[in-house]
Amino acid sequence: MLQDAIRQHNVWRNKGIEIPISINVSAKQLLEDNFIVQFKKLLDDNDVDPGKIDIEITEYLFLQHSEENSKILHELHDHGVTISLDDFGTGYSSLSYLKRFPIDNLKIDKAFIDDYDSKRGSIFVETIVKMGQTLNMKVIAEGVEHKEQVEYLSKIGCNQYQGYYFSRPLSADDFETLFSEQSH
Repeated sequence: MLQDAIRQHNVWRNKGIEIPISINVSAKQLLEDNFIVQFKKLLDDNDVDPGKIDIEITEYLFLQHSEENSKILHELHDHGVTISLDDFGTGYSSLSYLKRFPIDNLKIDKAFIDDYDSKRGSIFVETIVKMGQTLNMKVIAEGVEHKEQVEYLSKIGCNQYQGYYFSRPLSADDFETLFSEQSH
């Protein structure tokens, strides 16, 4: 998976599409022997700027081997890779993990976005956004499907959004077409 993502990054870079890419990494992958060495080698061998790579992890990662996970994430972060905490709020995390781990991006799970228009739902979304901002994290809302959600998220200062409102998942070729259309 990592090799495919880096290969695709290079294909796009060679076509003039200079964008960061996010790669989902499981706890099992992250804890494999020599993950850091192999990942750095993959970036070096492909002449990829680590600052163009974002590793997405889920809260599940914090459940086991947290000292080892912390060391690995800090080493990746120190190398220039950004770290995103995916599906925030739906797992098992403690807020202390946000303090201990080098998290750059906090991704609000779709379940919270779906409930943004209820009093209780909006309190959760606004609290997560404010917390992320206070911790100097970029906050990304997942599962955005409606214009009203975009307007609400913009009003409360959410940094970025992803979801069907903007685009359904695309093949690499279809993404290139969309990128080209959006760039002009």
